[in-house]
Amino acid sequence: MVAQDISNSDFDINILHDPLIEPNIDLKFPLPIDEESYVDVPGNYKTLSQSFNILNSAFRLFTGGSYYDKIYVNNEYKYSINKHSDEFRKKFKDYMNSQLEKDDKKLDELIYDLINQELNLKLIKASDFKKRFIEVKKYMVSYYKKNNEKNLPTFPSHNFVRSAYVTVMSIMIKLFPKGIWVSNQDISDLYKQYLKNPMSIVYLPSHQSHLDYIIVHLICVRFQLATPSVIAGENLNVTVIGGLLKNLGAIFIPRTFNNELYTERNLNNVIEFLLVHKIPFEVFIEGTRSRDGKLLLPKYGILKSMISIYLKQRLEEENKKFDLLFQPIAVTYERVYENDAFLKELKGDDKSQESLLGTLSVAASAFSSVDNKKNQVKFDKNGYNDNLDRKLTGKIFVKLGKNFTVSEFIKNEESQLSEPIASETQVNLKKLGFKILHEVNKNSYIPEVSIVGTSLQAYLYFNNQNIFSVQDLLPVFKLVVQVLLRENESSITNKKILLDLLNCSDYELTQLIKTQIIEFFRYIKVNDKKNLIKIESSIELLYYKNLTIHLIIKRCLVMYILLLLETSTSCNHRIIGKLFYILTGFLKNEFLFDYDENPRNELTFILNDLEALGIIIKNDKNSDIGCDTYKIIDYDYVKLFANLAQPFLESYIVLISNILEMTTNLQNNYARNKGQRDHDKIILDDDDLRYPTTKGLLKYIIDQSKKKAQFKSLESINKQYLVSDLYYLNNLKLVKIFKNKAKTKAFVQILNLKDLSVLNDFLNQLLKRTKSKDLITDEVKINYIIDIVDKNFDRDDEQLKLQSKL
Repeated sequence: MVAQDISNSDFDINILHDPLIEPNIDLKFPLPIDEESYVDVPGNYKTLSQSFNILNSAFRLFTGGSYYDKIYVNNEYKYSINKHSDEFRKKFKDYMNSQLEKDDKKLDELIYDLINQELNLKLIKASDFKKRFIEVKKYMVSYYKKNNEKNLPTFPSHNFVRSAYVTVMSIMIKLFPKGIWVSNQDISDLYKQYLKNPMSIVYLPSHQSHLDYIIVHLICVRFQLATPSVIAGENLNVTVIGGLLKNLGAIFIPRTFNNELYTERNLNNVIEFLLVHKIPFEVFIEGTRSRDGKLLLPKYGILKSMISIYLKQRLEEENKKFDLLFQPIAVTYERVYENDAFLKELKGDDKSQESLLGTLSVAASAFSSVDNKKNQVKFDKNGYNDNLDRKLTGKIFVKLGKNFTVSEFIKNEESQLSEPIASETQVNLKKLGFKILHEVNKNSYIPEVSIVGTSLQAYLYFNNQNIFSVQDLLPVFKLVVQVLLRENESSITNKKILLDLLNCSDYELTQLIKTQIIEFFRYIKVNDKKNLIKIESSIELLYYKNLTIHLIIKRCLVMYILLLLETSTSCNHRIIGKLFYILTGFLKNEFLFDYDENPRNELTFILNDLEALGIIIKNDKNSDIGCDTYKIIDYDYVKLFANLAQPFLESYIVLISNILEMTTNLQNNYARNKGQRDHDKIILDDDDLRYPTTKGLLKYIIDQSKKKAQFKSLESINKQYLVSDLYYLNNLKLVKIFKNKAKTKAFVQILNLKDLSVLNDFLNQLLKRTKSKDLITDEVKINYIIDIVDKNFDRDDEQLKLQSKL
């Protein structure tokens, strides 16, 4: 059997190993000790506050004083800013109050404009202007002071950090007995770079779990780095837990500012103070946790703030040394602890709200029977393992990507402009966001379970069998490993694990596959004695397939098109190119297709590579069409990987066909009942019967699709895909997503029924649900589809050039 830790070739440190006995991990280089502090910032105080005394004494007794006192002893002051001192806290609070009371002229401008509107509307007299200004200013100052007290970090003491470290480590050791694995070389390289020119390190992790916050903090404590302040959603600011997170650096912000004119400015002031004082910072630019294993598209609000602050410091404040070090981080879970909740959400259930009780239940579960006999593998009467009540956990892998400074990015941007950048509006924030997430994807680790999950999904779609032998799966497993290996030549870690798997015997692979299923799946089961696999619910495979799909999705799309056009004279480079352009457009909200600098993802490279592998052959140029045509040689290979792309396209059929059907039903119902609501058709808002809420629409679609059972897997009707599809249709202005005046509900309105119907017909032909093929083979009609997906949606320059060539 393959060793369990075959994956740890580049992950040499488990931060959960002996964290209380020796909290400080030795770096690959000795930290300098010749200076008292290596950060030149005025007011960096050495004194450590000794609050939290009673509980602190209890923790010292629990861990042993000599061990406890080593925790977080040099991380601040010596190698960073001492943000836990009384002086720093007072400075922070005074700065924010001064901004509100007198220093931020933007607040005065906003209040002036507001009072001026009241004057123009004759709500006040001119003589009352000054009095009204003072009155509103007093209210605004009071309001934002209270908000800041509620939402900003408090940094109480180093002893609080120590106590929190002991508590959290004790829980994490229980929750993840297999460890959290990092590369010492990665952290050492980052630290060494930081010491050359200390500045705020902006940690930019992928976001799949609430534990992402905790993991980065634990890594910092163990490697003697300062813990960061973290941008967190206000939904986490719940009773007790919110206060604890604020003590550890959380900055709570609303999901949307809802046009609150000063809320964003107030947040900018907070961030600017921290960055100017070189406090490390952490932000999840995906905005929320991914439920399906893929990275979400970047959100640009906090990136815009940081770029604005950088330019202000450099250009207005003439702080020529000010800079920020952006550090992308790939966090990969063999199993996220929210997995069961995410599966429910993907199936259409509402998101569970964060609460104190929910958080405490997770902590309590860590100390219950994870390692005792109650958690051992059980088998049902048919010999299949039963994990329904078993606690499942795995390793976590943290890999740092290539970092870069904001000054480097700005310099590269300026090289493409005729004049130096003077405003954040001149900075390509989209390019910055995609640069970060491409780096995360490039460094994402591929665990064995993700390869098993991808192979199981591929086999299921190919053979449509829910019960099969492990032996039958092996050829597919090996093929998946080979394809992933071709896309991971530059990744030392992933390349090693994939090569090791290819060198395993069939017996070793059989044991590995069975072990992975038993360890990580609830609804995928194995009969150990008969070597049989049973898939009870394929939705559980979604997360694991999507840990790898970004590497091969464009290759899968090309093979889907080849399969679609097989035996047709339309299977030529020009038509393939146009369909490839359309399909990558459909999936722009699902994958990081923009600013992709990987040449292996270009259409010509993929076709040439498939030809070199003997999967397809290229015929001589057809004189009638003037370009090369292609013929499939290895039909099974093409079908196997084409099937992996199909659910992403099917989800559009699920969405659009149900919207059209719902529209017809509503129109008929209104005509029949003179506008009275029909509760069986769709959930509608109380105030406006014309439009469905997005929540009601998605619930309706998922419920209807399950009843019809039109698709072979739940993947096509999962909530996250449908949300991405809906926003793509909104970008194309085929539908409109808008909110009510109170901004409490979002609604969907059809804007272009004709083009939506044409798109639906195209997708039905694309998925071979109709006999007609004219929309996918007639170049004039393909161009009309391109016009639909292009006319209101920005495409990058390279794709536009490709279209013009085709």
